[in-house]
Amino acid sequence: MRMLLTVFFMMGTCSRLLAQQSWPPELPGERHVYKQVGETSLHLWVLRGVQSQVAADGGATESAVQPAIVFFFGGGWMSGSPEQFVPQARYLASRGITAVLADYRVASRQQVRAVSCVEDAKSAVRWLRAHAAELRIDPQRICAAGGSAGGHIACCTALIEGLDAAGEDLSISSVPNALALFNPAVVLAPLEAVEMSTEETSKLQSLAARTGVDPVKISPAHHVRKGLPPTIIFHGVADTTVPIVTVAEFEKRMVSAGNRCELKRFADAPHGFFNLRENRGRNGERQREWHLRTMQQLDIFLTSLGWLSGTATLPVVDNDNVHVRGHLQRALARISGLAEARVAFLGGSITEMEGYRPLVEKWLTARFPQTQFTFIRAGISSTCSNTGAFRFQRDVVAEGPVDLLLVEFAVNDDQDAHHDADGCVRGMEGILRQLFVHNPEAGAVMLHFVNPEMLATAQAGGVQLSAQQHEAVARHYHVSSIDLPAELADRIEDGTMSWETWGGTHPGPAGNRHAADLVIQVLQVALAGADKSETGAVAESLPEPLLASSFSAGGFLPAAAVQPGAGWNLGVPDWAALPGSKRDRFVREQMYYSEQPGSVLTLSFTGTAVGAYLLAGPDAGRLEVRIDGGEWKTTELYHNYSGGLHYPRTVMFETALSAGTHTAEVKVSQQKHEKSLGTAARILQFVVNGSAVGTGQ
Repeated sequence: MRMLLTVFFMMGTCSRLLAQQSWPPELPGERHVYKQVGETSLHLWVLRGVQSQVAADGGATESAVQPAIVFFFGGGWMSGSPEQFVPQARYLASRGITAVLADYRVASRQQVRAVSCVEDAKSAVRWLRAHAAELRIDPQRICAAGGSAGGHIACCTALIEGLDAAGEDLSISSVPNALALFNPAVVLAPLEAVEMSTEETSKLQSLAARTGVDPVKISPAHHVRKGLPPTIIFHGVADTTVPIVTVAEFEKRMVSAGNRCELKRFADAPHGFFNLRENRGRNGERQREWHLRTMQQLDIFLTSLGWLSGTATLPVVDNDNVHVRGHLQRALARISGLAEARVAFLGGSITEMEGYRPLVEKWLTARFPQTQFTFIRAGISSTCSNTGAFRFQRDVVAEGPVDLLLVEFAVNDDQDAHHDADGCVRGMEGILRQLFVHNPEAGAVMLHFVNPEMLATAQAGGVQLSAQQHEAVARHYHVSSIDLPAELADRIEDGTMSWETWGGTHPGPAGNRHAADLVIQVLQVALAGADKSETGAVAESLPEPLLASSFSAGGFLPAAAVQPGAGWNLGVPDWAALPGSKRDRFVREQMYYSEQPGSVLTLSFTGTAVGAYLLAGPDAGRLEVRIDGGEWKTTELYHNYSGGLHYPRTVMFETALSAGTHTAEVKVSQQKHEKSLGTAARILQFVVNGSAVGTGQ
């Protein structure tokens, strides 16, 4: 085994992000001097845990002593600021733990080496224990925590004996009762039986100049023994500063010695992944989720020690494939106070079937017993997101604004519609913009379901185009989402599920249960993290569209705008005389139909896009269309699923017209697909993206 020990390149990573103009920094909490070294005063900031006890008369009582956690910042023993862990400290204080932010000497400010940093960390833990009574903390429930070099010195407080500051009361232990380490440096010197390159050996040898002592003396992995505090470690698999193989070796040694040690791996996460940063875009969102997930896992760890009770109140699911975003928190906070609420399920056959949907309906009904729900079941098999955008007015909001939308179209946009990148965005973005126009306070959950090709792509580390584009829309509109291709790929890899167990493209009981459980997890954590004070807050304004041609004003063209010419009929086709299977939902619907080549139908509309929602069966032909007297363009109606089924699909004639009023001539073509049995056109609705839309005939 080779261990890539590049821990000594940590310097500056955190300090550049957390630089302060003055020292000590202005931080929340009570500031105390815990140590004086010459002219240097070392401070720590104490954020008292929120008191939860109340007297019988409703007044506050003096709380019992609390556990405490002390955080040490990172920066390669060179620089950094205790500001780094302010978000973690504030959260844990809200949960009832006294959180402490500790300063310590570093090379850039006090010209010290790593050994002095270790000494200061031990002094900080000892000071907290010595002042436990006045701080009202439990001296036997102190956790040392830190990131990178801060994780190293936190670890050293438990594993490294000696190195105590002169004059301190050594009868008071500096050993914490638990450790929480964020990408910590735990291997500072070669380990026996570990093969190392000449370059790596040379780098380790040079480390002594920065440690101030033989690196072995402050290398935690070299001092593992029985009886050490329970430990949790958070580490990025993609960390090149402190490679994960180093902490994996440390975990192995800890567990072999009989200690509790949990290594939480984060796929694709780099060094410093746990920090809360304000970056925008996908990377910023991932950083925020990593931050929240480490805090959730730390909360669970501390709860397992008996230091916390209840559940974490963080708006995140501890899963790379699940994303909880802001719209949902606000919407659920609002729903919790409503007597009546409308929840819509929009999608294809996965939504139409009795699958994940009724399971979510059941949970909502039980979770909000005071709310009378109207469930809108707007799933239509085979339809894509474009169809969803055009039928949104009729099928989703015709009876009033929706409070919560669950939407899925990734599978059908992929295997049925074969949309390109813009096609995937036009429909899904159109759906969300219509939702938020009708109810700016609505929430939404987007599910990307899975077919065999999407699963294979996920297992290869990629994302199928439809899911990729839908996810981009979800991020842009702060809509929560669930990536089921990646989720199933992960479950197959860990052996807890198979494609057969999942049930296929149309999930079986296990697949639907799993999907529903993920939706429920999203709803639960959004509820837990929702600020109830936001219930009456003004909803955020819609962002600029990702695609100007998105179907955000999609709908069906009113019958008055359609003028059938000779050869066109408006009515119900003679289905009994037609080859191919038919779905019951369509066989009684009136539609425009013609089998006569050359027959022309005329549309008048106001908008930027026009097309047709139709049934394409074994005899489906082609349409020739011209807009405003321009060139005739051919649209193929026959689909690869048309051979044995009158298949519902939406075809677009134009998607980027100039805004305004237009006329379209629609003619049945003489030509047809080589597999088609005829030249038929059977149009359920003409669709338009514009202001003059209706719900149909």
